[in-house]
Amino acid sequence: MVGTADYSAAAATLTAVPAHRRRAFERDFMPALAPATAQGRSATGRYTYRAGAPARTSSTADAEHAKLAHALGVHRQLLSHAASSIRTLTAARNDLIAQAVEDGLTVATIAAVTGENLRTVRTIALAYDDLQVSGLPRQALLEALKAKSDELKAAESHRGQVTERREALIVAAARAQTCDDLELASLTGLTPDHIRRSIRGLTRSA
Repeated sequence: MVGTADYSAAAATLTAVPAHRRRAFERDFMPALAPATAQGRSATGRYTYRAGAPARTSSTADAEHAKLAHALGVHRQLLSHAASSIRTLTAARNDLIAQAVEDGLTVATIAAVTGENLRTVRTIALAYDDLQVSGLPRQALLEALKAKSDELKAAESHRGQVTERREALIVAAARAQTCDDLELASLTGLTPDHIRRSIRGLTRSA
């Protein structure tokens, strides 16, 4: 590699050379003597590394990959726990709906408290055929229904937030080319088709 001293010596020598010869020398030889201190493009158009310029090392890429894989694994677990919680809360809420109907609350009242439509409330109630009147006060039934419905809505909202963060991680991985479609599918538990749909806009704009 030609150093800065060589480059300076060559430049100084040129001052004693006739102008037309100096221009020819500068055109043909001076670029090769220039000290390598920055990133530039090679003849093929690709960027090449020169001394003094930061480069993305394999260890950095491995660290980024490991960090992303861990984050996706955490979100997969969170979504699994959220789904389990939602199933449990839905079953408990449905039990309360059916019991409320059995105890004489109207479908319209139950729908208003739970936020479900009339048809859903009726369908849930019809799935239970062995209930007995509980004898609980009407207000107690309403409060229990509202509390369980609120828990369910909070769990569904949490799942939605975690899902959004997971989708953002998928897009970030695709943009940085940290993982391919199949690896992302494996890390998230999603299908390759879902992954491709999530990053379709990036693919088209690339």
